[in-house]
Amino acid sequence: MSQQRLRIALQKSGKLSDGSIELLNKCSFKIRPAKNHYLIKSNELDTDFLMVRDDDIPGFIDSQVADVGIMGENLFIEYNLTHSDNKLEIISKLEFATCRLSLAVKSNSNIMNIDDLNGKKIATSYPATLANYLLENKIKAEIVVMHGSVELAPKIGIADAICDLVSTGTTLKENDLVEMQVLLFSEAILVGRKDMPQFIRTKVKELVFRFQSVINVRNSKYIMLHIDKNELPKLEKLLPGYEAPTILELQGHPGKVAVHVVSEEKYLWDTVNKLKEIGATSILVMNIEKMIA
Repeated sequence: MSQQRLRIALQKSGKLSDGSIELLNKCSFKIRPAKNHYLIKSNELDTDFLMVRDDDIPGFIDSQVADVGIMGENLFIEYNLTHSDNKLEIISKLEFATCRLSLAVKSNSNIMNIDDLNGKKIATSYPATLANYLLENKIKAEIVVMHGSVELAPKIGIADAICDLVSTGTTLKENDLVEMQVLLFSEAILVGRKDMPQFIRTKVKELVFRFQSVINVRNSKYIMLHIDKNELPKLEKLLPGYEAPTILELQGHPGKVAVHVVSEEKYLWDTVNKLKEIGATSILVMNIEKMIA
């Protein structure tokens, strides 16, 4: 009897885990992780969630223990470089857990550019990605593999530089390190096997549809306001939206209309005063939970 449940591998703890669970719960999966629970079952899409170490996720998918998994793009790239025969593919980018894999050195280091890394030691948890980068740039350096606290390597004399993930840069500053070169940019991605069965692919397609309905509105707001009809051309220029605004006649107020529009949040606060200047009133801004395209 073939397995009919969708198996999704998730990082059991950490920022990627938090973001994954938040996204899934907005898609109605209602995941409630517990400290020692490694399998969580959901009735949504008949899904089993495998809570595992992030490093294990690509191997679980490759060996068909899991059908798909949410991981960092950096981990996907590292796995591909070390497993040339794997059958993994990126199904969807999820637009959270953004970071970059960078080279960093001590602030008082005499290493000023990548050519200065020749003959030096570089500590990293991503040896394949780093080795590939050094090869492409014709740099001969020794790679020191570490699986935690990579930022301490220059301080304790293990390495002259590090290659590690950077999000805010706070950890680098705390360890007197400066970012020198970005190797790649990364974000959370949904990964699966290229040869997944059709019944699993159908479920994964529905999963991606739900993800996109949430992702589409992360930086958007639903705006309602009242305005004179004559000012509509100006208003449309002030409120860039996904589609044209919905315009409704206001009973008892000839010449005035109610306007409903979805707009990107980054434009919102720069626009509110301009809306008021053209006579907009009763401006209401609301969060959007999902938007079905």
